[in-house]
Amino acid sequence: MEDRLARFVLLVERYLSQIFGSIRVYREGNEFLIPWGSTVINVEVRSDQEDIYLHIYSPVALRVKPDKDLMKFLLVENASLKMCSFSVEFEKGFLDIILGVKVDTEFINKDLIGKVAIRVGNLANEYGKEIIAVFGGISFKEYVERERTQKRPYSESKILHDIFTVENLKLALEVYDTGEENRYMIVGKVVDTGQVFIKAERKGDLQKMTEFIEDLKRYILTRDVRSIKRSLKHYEVEEHLLYNVIAGKEKDRIKRLRDLEKEINLLTELLMKGEISEEEYRRRIRDLDKEL
Repeated sequence: MEDRLARFVLLVERYLSQIFGSIRVYREGNEFLIPWGSTVINVEVRSDQEDIYLHIYSPVALRVKPDKDLMKFLLVENASLKMCSFSVEFEKGFLDIILGVKVDTEFINKDLIGKVAIRVGNLANEYGKEIIAVFGGISFKEYVERERTQKRPYSESKILHDIFTVENLKLALEVYDTGEENRYMIVGKVVDTGQVFIKAERKGDLQKMTEFIEDLKRYILTRDVRSIKRSLKHYEVEEHLLYNVIAGKEKDRIKRLRDLEKEINLLTELLMKGEISEEEYRRRIRDLDKEL
């Protein structure tokens, strides 16, 4: 099986080089990446027991805030798409939207790979513009550029951290050294998602920073909103998220988003496999919409 898989990977690599010509095809193991407008076409060779298949997909929009209308839009569009479909991945409180398709390799050839890959890439670019304009988020290209240029002077210099629980939700308060003398960054975040709700820079010695996060922890545990506001400037705290944490709503929201992600991906997979009809798919969409 491994030899067969390796041979097929080499075949796909040759096909993609011929299809895209001067456009560079990047390879990472069994996966190939082709820059395509504001997105990237991913062609991944996978094996499932005795079968080998291609997963061809492209990011549509990344770091999009979950929204009822967005979910409804994706589900409705999935019912009209013939060749591929949307899926979503929940990441740190945001959604990454992917467009892709599974292609069986029994009758695979260069023309089929080229047609499917280019179609997926073009659709991802088209839908990406629409979704980002209406619902927010960023393109794959913008994400890569941000990651390349974004400065994180304190990301590798955590010197203190305290993890505690509020309403069965794990929170962390952390202190980072910014590299400047006696200047530190205090970060509060939700451990399960990585969402940051406090980001405050302070001057002082390490003892003062320790006392500061101990005070913040006490204020959060006792729901002392007045003291939190007194300790932090308005731009240093994501008030909506912090209040959801204090009120015990954030844990329920995270669970519902994860459940919703699973339901959408399951519906997508069933439709792609032909295990449910479009009529059944639409009916289940309506049922899901009532729960949102």
